[in-house]
Amino acid sequence: MSTADSNAELGDAALPTAVVSLKVIEALANAPQGLGVTQLSNLLGMPKARAHRHLSALREHGYVTQDASSNHYRVGWQLYLLGRACVSRFDLMTLAKPALQRLRDEVGQTIVISSYADDSVIVIDFLRGTSPIEITLRPGSRFPHNTSAQGKVVLAFGPADVREGFLSTPLPQSTARSIVDAPALRAELDRVRARGWSDAPEELFTGINALAAPLLQADGSLFGTLAIVGSIHYLPETPDPQHVDSLLRTSQEISQLLGFQRAT
Repeated sequence: MSTADSNAELGDAALPTAVVSLKVIEALANAPQGLGVTQLSNLLGMPKARAHRHLSALREHGYVTQDASSNHYRVGWQLYLLGRACVSRFDLMTLAKPALQRLRDEVGQTIVISSYADDSVIVIDFLRGTSPIEITLRPGSRFPHNTSAQGKVVLAFGPADVREGFLSTPLPQSTARSIVDAPALRAELDRVRARGWSDAPEELFTGINALAAPLLQADGSLFGTLAIVGSIHYLPETPDPQHVDSLLRTSQEISQLLGFQRAT
Protein backbone atom coordinates (compact mmCIF):
# COMPACT_ATOMS: atom_id res chain seq x y z
CA MET A 1 0.00 0.00 0.00
CA SER A 2 1.38 3.47 -0.87
CA THR A 3 1.81 6.26 1.67
CA ALA A 4 -1.02 8.16 0.06
CA ASP A 5 -3.33 5.15 0.29
CA SER A 6 -2.35 4.61 3.93
CA ASN A 7 -3.00 8.24 4.78
CA ALA A 8 -6.37 8.20 3.03
CA GLU A 9 -7.34 5.07 4.91
CA LEU A 10 -6.37 6.52 8.27
CA GLY A 11 -8.28 9.66 7.44
CA ASP A 12 -11.41 7.53 7.28
CA ALA A 13 -13.24 8.09 10.56
CA ALA A 14 -14.88 4.67 10.19
CA LEU A 15 -11.54 2.90 10.68
CA PRO A 16 -11.61 0.93 13.96
CA THR A 17 -10.20 2.90 16.89
CA ALA A 18 -7.85 0.05 17.88
CA VAL A 19 -6.28 0.01 14.40
CA VAL A 20 -5.70 3.76 14.47
CA SER A 21 -4.06 3.50 17.90
CA LEU A 22 -1.76 0.78 16.60
CA LYS A 23 -0.85 2.99 13.63
CA VAL A 24 -0.10 5.83 16.04
CA ILE A 25 2.17 3.53 18.08
CA GLU A 26 3.86 2.28 14.91
CA ALA A 27 4.58 5.83 13.78
CA LEU A 28 6.06 6.75 17.17
CA ALA A 29 8.14 3.58 17.26
CA ASN A 30 9.74 4.66 13.97
CA ALA A 31 10.51 8.17 15.29
CA PRO A 32 13.17 7.90 18.04
CA GLN A 33 13.10 11.67 18.65
CA GLY A 34 9.33 11.62 19.00
CA LEU A 35 6.55 13.38 17.11
CA GLY A 36 4.33 16.35 17.82
CA VAL A 37 0.58 16.21 17.29
CA THR A 38 0.80 18.15 14.01
CA GLN A 39 3.61 15.94 12.70
CA LEU A 40 1.68 12.80 13.58
CA SER A 41 -1.58 14.00 12.10
CA ASN A 42 0.18 14.95 8.84
CA LEU A 43 2.04 11.64 8.73
CA LEU A 44 -1.10 9.56 9.22
CA GLY A 45 -3.52 11.82 7.36
CA MET A 46 -5.91 12.35 10.24
CA PRO A 47 -7.32 15.48 11.92
CA LYS A 48 -5.18 16.88 14.74
CA ALA A 49 -8.05 16.52 17.20
CA ARG A 50 -8.32 12.80 16.45
CA ALA A 51 -4.55 12.31 16.74
CA HIS A 52 -4.57 14.14 20.07
CA ARG A 53 -7.38 11.96 21.44
CA HIS A 54 -5.45 8.79 20.64
CA LEU A 55 -2.22 10.17 22.09
CA SER A 56 -3.96 11.27 25.29
CA ALA A 57 -5.55 7.86 25.80
CA LEU A 58 -2.29 6.02 25.11
CA ARG A 59 -0.36 8.33 27.45
CA GLU A 60 -2.89 7.83 30.24
CA HIS A 61 -2.20 4.09 30.15
CA GLY A 62 1.58 4.34 29.82
CA TYR A 63 1.86 3.32 26.18
CA VAL A 64 3.32 6.67 25.14
CA THR A 65 5.13 9.45 27.02
CA GLN A 66 5.26 13.18 26.34
CA ASP A 67 8.40 15.27 26.64
CA ALA A 68 7.74 18.27 28.88
CA SER A 69 9.96 20.67 26.92
CA SER A 70 9.23 19.74 23.29
CA ASN A 71 5.71 18.30 23.78
CA HIS A 72 6.74 15.46 21.46
CA TYR A 73 5.36 11.99 22.08
CA ARG A 74 7.39 8.76 22.18
CA VAL A 75 6.56 5.13 22.88
CA GLY A 76 6.40 4.43 26.62
CA TRP A 77 7.50 1.78 29.08
CA GLN A 78 4.15 -0.05 29.11
CA LEU A 79 4.48 -0.70 25.40
CA TYR A 80 7.94 -2.12 25.94
CA LEU A 81 6.65 -4.49 28.61
CA LEU A 82 3.81 -5.54 26.30
CA GLY A 83 6.24 -6.12 23.45
CA ARG A 84 8.48 -8.16 25.71
CA ALA A 85 5.56 -10.38 26.65
CA CYS A 86 4.56 -10.87 23.01
CA VAL A 87 7.90 -11.31 21.31
CA SER A 88 9.13 -14.51 22.94
CA ARG A 89 11.72 -15.09 20.25
CA PHE A 90 13.64 -12.07 21.45
CA ASP A 91 13.41 -12.25 25.21
CA LEU A 92 16.49 -10.45 26.52
CA MET A 93 16.51 -12.34 29.80
CA THR A 94 16.60 -15.62 27.86
CA LEU A 95 19.12 -14.36 25.33
CA ALA A 96 21.41 -13.01 28.03
CA LYS A 97 20.77 -15.72 30.61
CA PRO A 98 24.25 -17.32 30.48
CA ALA A 99 25.93 -13.94 31.00
CA LEU A 100 23.48 -12.97 33.75
CA GLN A 101 23.98 -16.26 35.57
CA ARG A 102 27.75 -15.84 35.44
CA LEU A 103 27.44 -12.37 36.91
CA ARG A 104 25.05 -13.58 39.62
CA ASP A 105 27.38 -16.46 40.53
CA GLU A 106 30.39 -14.13 40.67
CA VAL A 107 28.78 -11.50 42.92
CA GLY A 108 26.09 -13.53 44.71
CA GLN A 109 23.57 -10.68 44.50
CA THR A 110 20.32 -10.01 42.64
CA ILE A 111 20.81 -9.07 38.99
CA VAL A 112 18.30 -6.65 37.46
CA ILE A 113 17.62 -5.48 33.90
CA SER A 114 15.60 -2.28 33.60
CA SER A 115 14.13 -0.03 30.92
CA TYR A 116 13.31 3.65 31.45
CA ALA A 117 10.74 6.40 31.09
CA ASP A 118 11.17 10.17 31.33
CA ASP A 119 11.00 10.25 35.13
CA SER A 120 12.00 6.77 36.28
CA VAL A 121 13.51 3.40 35.56
CA ILE A 122 11.23 0.38 35.16
CA VAL A 123 12.26 -3.12 36.21
CA ILE A 124 11.96 -5.55 33.29
CA ASP A 125 13.11 -8.70 35.06
CA PHE A 126 15.61 -9.98 37.60
CA LEU A 127 17.69 -13.00 38.57
CA ARG A 128 17.62 -13.92 42.25
CA GLY A 129 20.85 -13.70 44.23
CA THR A 130 22.44 -16.42 46.31
CA SER A 131 23.43 -14.46 49.44
CA PRO A 132 21.67 -15.00 52.80
CA ILE A 133 19.94 -11.62 52.41
CA GLU A 134 18.05 -11.72 49.11
CA ILE A 135 16.63 -8.69 47.35
CA THR A 136 13.69 -9.25 44.99
CA LEU A 137 12.00 -6.73 42.71
CA ARG A 138 8.65 -6.90 40.97
CA PRO A 139 8.78 -6.46 37.17
CA GLY A 140 7.14 -3.16 36.36
CA SER A 141 8.41 -1.47 39.54
CA ARG A 142 9.49 2.13 38.94
CA PHE A 143 12.20 4.12 40.74
CA PRO A 144 13.15 7.81 40.34
CA HIS A 145 16.23 8.52 38.26
CA ASN A 146 18.03 10.57 40.90
CA THR A 147 17.67 8.03 43.71
CA SER A 148 18.65 4.85 41.85
CA ALA A 149 21.91 3.65 40.34
CA GLN A 150 20.00 2.59 37.22
CA GLY A 151 18.37 6.02 36.91
CA LYS A 152 21.73 7.77 37.09
CA VAL A 153 22.90 5.58 34.20
CA VAL A 154 19.83 6.66 32.21
CA LEU A 155 20.53 10.34 32.87
CA ALA A 156 24.23 9.95 32.08
CA PHE A 157 23.99 7.80 28.94
CA GLY A 158 20.40 8.22 27.75
CA PRO A 159 18.70 10.88 25.61
CA ALA A 160 19.58 14.48 26.47
CA ASP A 161 15.90 15.49 26.51
CA VAL A 162 15.18 12.90 29.20
CA ARG A 163 18.06 14.23 31.31
CA GLU A 164 17.22 17.90 30.90
CA GLY A 165 13.51 17.32 31.36
CA PHE A 166 14.10 15.43 34.60
CA LEU A 167 16.60 17.98 35.94
CA SER A 168 14.16 20.81 35.26
CA THR A 169 11.67 19.43 37.79
CA PRO A 170 11.92 19.12 41.60
CA LEU A 171 13.97 16.02 42.42
CA PRO A 172 12.17 13.45 44.60
CA GLN A 173 13.69 12.29 47.86
CA SER A 174 13.52 8.63 48.87
CA THR A 175 15.97 8.65 51.81
CA ALA A 176 18.14 11.19 53.63
CA ARG A 177 20.96 10.31 51.21
CA SER A 178 19.03 10.95 47.98
CA ILE A 179 20.57 13.59 45.72
CA VAL A 180 17.92 16.31 45.44
CA ASP A 181 20.11 19.23 44.32
CA ALA A 182 20.31 19.56 40.51
CA PRO A 183 23.93 20.86 40.35
CA ALA A 184 25.06 18.07 42.68
CA LEU A 185 23.27 15.52 40.50
CA ARG A 186 24.91 16.94 37.37
CA ALA A 187 28.31 16.54 39.01
CA GLU A 188 27.41 12.95 39.93
CA LEU A 189 26.37 12.25 36.34
CA ASP A 190 29.75 13.54 35.12
CA ARG A 191 31.43 10.99 37.38
CA VAL A 192 29.12 8.21 36.16
CA ARG A 193 29.85 9.08 32.54
CA ALA A 194 33.60 9.17 33.15
CA ARG A 195 33.84 5.79 34.87
CA GLY A 196 31.06 4.00 32.96
CA TRP A 197 28.98 2.84 35.95
CA SER A 198 26.99 4.21 38.88
CA ASP A 199 26.02 3.36 42.42
CA ALA A 200 23.43 4.63 44.91
CA PRO A 201 24.32 3.58 48.48
CA GLU A 202 21.15 3.90 50.59
CA GLU A 203 19.80 6.58 48.25
CA LEU A 204 16.65 4.66 47.32
CA PHE A 205 16.15 2.35 50.33
CA THR A 206 18.00 2.39 53.65
CA GLY A 207 20.37 -0.57 53.85
CA ILE A 208 20.34 -1.23 50.08
CA ASN A 209 22.91 -0.41 47.41
CA ALA A 210 23.15 -1.04 43.68
CA LEU A 211 25.79 -0.90 40.98
CA ALA A 212 24.55 -0.23 37.44
CA ALA A 213 25.93 0.03 33.91
CA PRO A 214 24.39 0.89 30.53
CA LEU A 215 23.10 -1.58 27.94
CA LEU A 216 23.61 -0.12 24.48
CA GLN A 217 21.93 -0.91 21.16
CA ALA A 218 23.51 -1.22 17.71
CA ASP A 219 23.31 2.53 17.07
CA GLY A 220 24.90 3.34 20.42
CA SER A 221 21.66 4.53 22.00
CA LEU A 222 20.65 3.39 25.47
CA PHE A 223 18.49 0.25 25.62
CA GLY A 224 18.32 0.04 29.39
CA THR A 225 20.46 -0.82 32.39
CA LEU A 226 22.09 -3.79 34.06
CA ALA A 227 22.39 -3.66 37.84
CA ILE A 228 23.66 -5.60 40.82
CA VAL A 229 21.34 -5.00 43.81
CA GLY A 230 21.98 -6.10 47.36
CA SER A 231 22.34 -5.27 51.03
CA ILE A 232 24.85 -2.53 51.86
CA HIS A 233 26.65 -5.26 53.81
CA TYR A 234 27.43 -7.12 50.57
CA LEU A 235 27.59 -4.04 48.30
CA PRO A 236 29.40 -1.49 50.50
CA GLU A 237 29.67 2.21 49.78
CA THR A 238 33.19 1.64 48.45
CA PRO A 239 32.50 -1.03 45.82
CA ASP A 240 34.56 -4.17 45.44
CA PRO A 241 36.61 -3.61 42.24
CA GLN A 242 35.86 -7.20 41.20
CA HIS A 243 32.12 -6.46 41.37
CA VAL A 244 32.60 -3.42 39.15
CA ASP A 245 34.74 -5.37 36.68
CA SER A 246 32.17 -8.17 36.49
CA LEU A 247 29.33 -5.68 35.98
CA LEU A 248 31.11 -3.83 33.18
CA ARG A 249 32.19 -7.02 31.43
CA THR A 250 28.64 -8.37 31.50
CA SER A 251 27.05 -5.12 30.35
CA GLN A 252 29.44 -5.05 27.40
CA GLU A 253 28.64 -8.68 26.58
CA ILE A 254 24.89 -8.04 26.61
CA SER A 255 25.31 -4.85 24.59
CA GLN A 256 27.08 -6.92 21.94
CA LEU A 257 24.08 -9.26 21.89
CA LEU A 258 21.98 -6.16 21.16
CA GLY A 259 24.23 -5.36 18.21
CA PHE A 260 26.50 -2.75 19.80
CA GLN A 261 30.14 -2.78 18.71
CA ARG A 262 32.76 -0.84 20.68
CA ALA A 263 34.90 1.54 18.64
CA THR A 264 38.41 0.23 18.03
